[in-house]
Amino acid sequence: MARRLPSLNALKAFEAAARNESFTDAAAELFVTHAAISRHIRELEEYLGTQLFTRTGRGVELTEAGTRFGSQLTPLFDKLAEASLEAAAVGDVRTLKVSVEPSLASRWLIGRMGNFNALHPDIELSIDPATKLIDFYADDVDLGLRYGLGQWDDVEAVKLSDVVVFPVCAPSLIKDRPNLKPADLVDFTLLHMDLKQWWGEYLAEAGVEGVDDRRGPVLQNQLALEAAEAGQGFALGDQILCTDGLLEGWLVRPFELDMKDHGSYWVVRKKGSKESAPARVFREWLMGEVVETNKKFAALKTQGLKQRTK
Repeated sequence: MARRLPSLNALKAFEAAARNESFTDAAAELFVTHAAISRHIRELEEYLGTQLFTRTGRGVELTEAGTRFGSQLTPLFDKLAEASLEAAAVGDVRTLKVSVEPSLASRWLIGRMGNFNALHPDIELSIDPATKLIDFYADDVDLGLRYGLGQWDDVEAVKLSDVVVFPVCAPSLIKDRPNLKPADLVDFTLLHMDLKQWWGEYLAEAGVEGVDDRRGPVLQNQLALEAAEAGQGFALGDQILCTDGLLEGWLVRPFELDMKDHGSYWVVRKKGSKESAPARVFREWLMGEVVETNKKFAALKTQGLKQRTK
């Protein structure tokens, strides 16, 4: 007997929205637009003949029917994920070769690889930390993680995250300097990650004059952030590279101002190539991890603002 079921996409959209209590967060998790989530949920409400969400001025709230349905649906999706994982575990192991910018590899990706391995034991990652741009026609690589504008002729590029930049340092460096302002950077060593113009741009954004933005050592890749953690001065970091360090207490960000960066993080593959199943799985996992990192950073910002207003 055929099962009478709503659209699977509509069910996925509703389950994510109900669990997150947010259309926006559901859209980020599923890599679709806010409008797509709203459309799927309207479709599901019409199918069921009942309202699942109440639209409010500040967002959405689950109705009683929506709360009941969501509480039943989430365990079913969890079971489906477990069944898929068990099926994948008995399949052939597939290798996925990924070229990653070294700072992104060491400060963000490596600490999360165990999660990916547990979820996808059939995919064996081979990570190559490389600063050079990948030549998919010459290099034996399936995917690359790049930072930049995304305007490369030789690749298909999918944006992982926009970037905001801010100064960070070790807590010990400023333990005797409460209520610091960006102008106080004149008293500290500036650590440069490759290009020296970033400090000048941040200080200009902060409206600071009289700080020599060209002074200080140049430390390639993640070394500037590692020097900051060691108490050697202030480095400029972004929310992807620094959120873990901020949560662990290795780094602090004394200033509220973030500067929107010109570049973004991207996942890339050979132009015109078909995305393989392992590449798709890895890309979707990456995007989910980036969403979680950005959520944690947003929570840190909110917490810091509350502390400053006390």
